[in-house]
Amino acid sequence: MFIHPYSAADLSGKAANKLELQKEFGLPIDASLPLFGNIGRLAEQKGVEIMLGALEEMLKTRMQFVAVGSGAPAFQRAYQDLARRYPSQVAMRIGFDEGLSHRIEAGCDFFLMPSRFEPCGLNQMYGLRYGTIPIVRITGGLDDTVIDVREDAENANGIKFSEYSANALAKGIRKALALFEDPVALHRFRLNAMAVDFSWGAQWRST
Repeated sequence: MFIHPYSAADLSGKAANKLELQKEFGLPIDASLPLFGNIGRLAEQKGVEIMLGALEEMLKTRMQFVAVGSGAPAFQRAYQDLARRYPSQVAMRIGFDEGLSHRIEAGCDFFLMPSRFEPCGLNQMYGLRYGTIPIVRITGGLDDTVIDVREDAENANGIKFSEYSANALAKGIRKALALFEDPVALHRFRLNAMAVDFSWGAQWRST
Protein backbone atom coordinates (compact mmCIF):
# COMPACT_ATOMS: atom_id res chain seq x y z
CA MET A 1 0.00 0.00 0.00
CA PHE A 2 1.89 3.09 1.22
CA ILE A 3 5.36 3.17 2.69
CA HIS A 4 5.25 5.38 5.79
CA PRO A 5 2.43 4.86 8.32
CA TYR A 6 1.17 7.92 10.16
CA SER A 7 -1.59 9.08 12.47
CA ALA A 8 -3.25 12.27 13.65
CA ALA A 9 -0.78 12.31 16.53
CA ASP A 10 2.22 12.15 14.20
CA LEU A 11 1.79 13.30 10.59
CA SER A 12 5.47 13.04 9.67
CA GLY A 13 4.76 9.88 7.73
CA LYS A 14 2.32 11.75 5.51
CA ALA A 15 5.04 14.23 4.55
CA ALA A 16 7.35 11.32 3.72
CA ASN A 17 4.66 9.62 1.63
CA LYS A 18 4.30 12.80 -0.41
CA LEU A 19 7.97 12.77 -1.34
CA GLU A 20 7.78 9.07 -2.22
CA LEU A 21 4.73 9.72 -4.40
CA GLN A 22 6.44 12.55 -6.25
CA LYS A 23 9.37 10.22 -6.87
CA GLU A 24 7.12 7.37 -8.05
CA PHE A 25 5.41 9.63 -10.58
CA GLY A 26 8.69 11.13 -11.78
CA LEU A 27 7.85 14.64 -10.58
CA PRO A 28 10.27 17.04 -8.87
CA ILE A 29 10.59 16.00 -5.23
CA ASP A 30 9.67 19.17 -3.36
CA ALA A 31 7.69 19.32 -0.11
CA SER A 32 6.93 23.01 -0.72
CA LEU A 33 4.80 22.23 -3.79
CA PRO A 34 1.14 21.52 -3.01
CA LEU A 35 0.23 18.12 -4.45
CA PHE A 36 -3.29 17.45 -5.75
CA GLY A 37 -4.64 14.04 -6.67
CA ASN A 38 -7.55 12.28 -8.31
CA ILE A 39 -8.58 8.64 -8.59
CA GLY A 40 -11.45 7.23 -10.58
CA ARG A 41 -13.31 6.76 -13.80
CA LEU A 42 -12.62 9.25 -16.56
CA ALA A 43 -16.30 9.89 -17.20
CA GLU A 44 -18.45 12.99 -17.43
CA GLN A 45 -20.24 12.10 -14.18
CA LYS A 46 -16.95 12.48 -12.30
CA GLY A 47 -16.40 16.05 -13.50
CA VAL A 48 -13.23 15.21 -15.42
CA GLU A 49 -14.03 17.79 -18.09
CA ILE A 50 -14.23 20.72 -15.66
CA MET A 51 -11.21 19.35 -13.79
CA LEU A 52 -9.25 19.45 -17.03
CA GLY A 53 -10.32 23.06 -17.61
CA ALA A 54 -9.46 24.10 -14.06
CA LEU A 55 -6.03 22.48 -14.28
CA GLU A 56 -5.31 24.25 -17.56
CA GLU A 57 -5.72 27.50 -15.64
CA MET A 58 -4.19 26.57 -12.30
CA LEU A 59 -1.05 24.86 -13.57
CA LYS A 60 0.28 28.36 -14.18
CA THR A 61 0.75 28.43 -10.39
CA ARG A 62 3.10 26.38 -8.18
CA MET A 63 1.29 23.06 -7.86
CA GLN A 64 1.46 19.43 -8.92
CA PHE A 65 -1.27 16.97 -9.93
CA VAL A 66 -1.23 13.17 -10.07
CA ALA A 67 -4.01 10.79 -11.06
CA VAL A 68 -4.82 7.19 -11.82
CA GLY A 69 -7.89 6.08 -13.72
CA SER A 70 -9.38 5.04 -17.01
CA GLY A 71 -12.48 5.67 -19.05
CA ALA A 72 -13.51 7.50 -22.19
CA PRO A 73 -10.63 7.44 -24.70
CA ALA A 74 -11.01 11.17 -25.37
CA PHE A 75 -10.55 11.96 -21.69
CA GLN A 76 -7.61 9.57 -21.40
CA ARG A 77 -5.89 11.31 -24.30
CA ALA A 78 -6.65 14.76 -22.85
CA TYR A 79 -5.04 13.96 -19.50
CA GLN A 80 -2.07 12.24 -21.11
CA ASP A 81 -1.60 15.33 -23.27
CA LEU A 82 -1.76 17.54 -20.17
CA ALA A 83 1.00 15.44 -18.61
CA ARG A 84 3.13 15.77 -21.75
CA ARG A 85 2.73 19.55 -21.75
CA TYR A 86 3.42 19.95 -18.01
CA PRO A 87 5.92 17.13 -17.30
CA SER A 88 7.20 18.70 -14.09
CA GLN A 89 3.70 19.27 -12.70
CA VAL A 90 1.36 16.56 -14.00
CA ALA A 91 1.57 12.76 -14.06
CA MET A 92 -1.21 10.45 -15.23
CA ARG A 93 -1.46 6.66 -14.99
CA ILE A 94 -4.12 5.01 -17.14
CA GLY A 95 -5.70 1.92 -15.61
CA PHE A 96 -6.62 0.65 -12.15
CA ASP A 97 -4.04 0.14 -9.42
CA GLU A 98 -5.37 -0.31 -5.89
CA GLY A 99 -1.99 0.11 -4.23
CA LEU A 100 -1.23 3.29 -6.15
CA SER A 101 -4.69 4.61 -5.29
CA HIS A 102 -3.88 4.29 -1.59
CA ARG A 103 -0.50 5.94 -2.10
CA ILE A 104 -2.19 8.88 -3.83
CA GLU A 105 -4.67 9.24 -0.97
CA ALA A 106 -1.83 9.06 1.57
CA GLY A 107 0.70 11.27 -0.20
CA CYS A 108 -1.36 14.11 -1.64
CA ASP A 109 -2.19 17.32 0.16
CA PHE A 110 -5.55 17.73 -1.59
CA PHE A 111 -7.98 15.44 -3.40
CA LEU A 112 -10.08 16.73 -6.32
CA MET A 113 -13.58 15.29 -6.67
CA PRO A 114 -15.69 17.68 -8.77
CA SER A 115 -18.50 15.25 -9.65
CA ARG A 116 -21.52 16.33 -11.68
CA PHE A 117 -23.52 14.03 -9.39
CA GLU A 118 -22.43 11.61 -6.67
CA PRO A 119 -25.12 9.69 -4.71
CA CYS A 120 -22.56 8.57 -2.12
CA GLY A 121 -18.89 8.76 -3.04
CA LEU A 122 -16.07 6.93 -1.30
CA ASN A 123 -12.83 8.64 -2.32
CA GLN A 124 -13.65 11.84 -0.46
CA MET A 125 -14.12 9.74 2.70
CA TYR A 126 -10.85 7.93 2.07
CA GLY A 127 -9.20 11.32 1.65
CA LEU A 128 -10.57 12.52 4.96
CA ARG A 129 -9.28 9.43 6.72
CA TYR A 130 -5.84 9.99 5.19
CA GLY A 131 -5.82 13.69 6.14
CA THR A 132 -5.91 14.64 2.46
CA ILE A 133 -8.23 17.62 2.13
CA PRO A 134 -11.06 16.98 -0.35
CA ILE A 135 -12.16 19.65 -2.82
CA VAL A 136 -15.67 18.66 -3.82
CA ARG A 137 -18.70 19.94 -5.62
CA ILE A 138 -21.82 20.39 -3.51
CA THR A 139 -23.83 17.36 -4.59
CA GLY A 140 -25.15 14.19 -2.98
CA GLY A 141 -22.77 12.35 -0.70
CA LEU A 142 -19.97 14.85 -1.29
CA ASP A 143 -22.06 17.55 0.34
CA ASP A 144 -23.07 15.22 3.16
CA THR A 145 -19.56 14.16 4.17
CA VAL A 146 -17.36 17.25 3.73
CA ILE A 147 -17.50 20.39 5.90
CA ASP A 148 -16.53 23.72 4.38
CA VAL A 149 -15.21 26.58 6.48
CA ARG A 150 -18.29 28.63 5.57
CA GLU A 151 -20.47 25.99 7.23
CA ASP A 152 -18.43 25.39 10.38
CA ALA A 153 -15.08 27.14 10.75
CA GLU A 154 -14.10 25.14 13.82
CA ASN A 155 -14.73 21.71 12.25
CA ALA A 156 -13.93 22.46 8.60
CA ASN A 157 -12.22 19.56 6.83
CA GLY A 158 -12.59 20.35 3.13
CA ILE A 159 -13.39 22.83 0.40
CA LYS A 160 -16.73 22.94 -1.43
CA PHE A 161 -17.97 24.69 -4.53
CA SER A 162 -21.45 24.76 -6.05
CA GLU A 163 -21.45 25.69 -9.73
CA TYR A 164 -20.53 22.90 -12.13
CA SER A 165 -17.81 24.74 -14.02
CA ALA A 166 -14.05 24.85 -14.47
CA ASN A 167 -14.01 28.38 -13.05
CA ALA A 168 -15.73 27.30 -9.85
CA LEU A 169 -13.32 24.40 -9.39
CA ALA A 170 -10.35 26.68 -10.11
CA LYS A 171 -11.59 28.97 -7.34
CA GLY A 172 -11.66 25.97 -5.01
CA ILE A 173 -8.08 25.12 -5.98
CA ARG A 174 -7.03 28.70 -5.26
CA LYS A 175 -8.55 28.36 -1.79
CA ALA A 176 -6.53 25.18 -1.34
CA LEU A 177 -3.34 26.96 -2.36
CA ALA A 178 -4.06 29.67 0.22
CA LEU A 179 -4.72 27.01 2.87
CA PHE A 180 -1.43 25.30 2.01
CA GLU A 181 0.39 28.55 2.75
CA ASP A 182 -1.07 28.57 6.28
CA PRO A 183 0.47 25.52 8.03
CA VAL A 184 -1.51 26.03 11.23
CA ALA A 185 -4.85 26.10 9.42
CA LEU A 186 -3.84 23.20 7.17
CA HIS A 187 -2.92 21.11 10.20
CA ARG A 188 -6.28 21.88 11.82
CA PHE A 189 -8.13 20.85 8.64
CA ARG A 190 -6.17 17.59 8.55
CA LEU A 191 -6.91 16.76 12.18
CA ASN A 192 -10.60 17.54 11.64
CA ALA A 193 -10.60 15.32 8.56
CA MET A 194 -8.96 12.38 10.30
CA ALA A 195 -11.35 12.65 13.25
CA VAL A 196 -14.47 12.12 11.14
CA ASP A 197 -16.24 8.85 11.91
CA PHE A 198 -18.55 7.40 9.25
CA SER A 199 -19.02 4.04 11.00
CA TRP A 200 -22.48 2.64 11.60
CA GLY A 201 -21.96 3.05 15.33
CA ALA A 202 -21.30 6.77 14.98
CA GLN A 203 -24.29 7.25 12.71
CA TRP A 204 -26.50 5.33 15.14
CA ARG A 205 -25.33 7.48 18.08
CA SER A 206 -26.11 10.68 16.14
CA THR A 207 -29.76 9.72 15.58
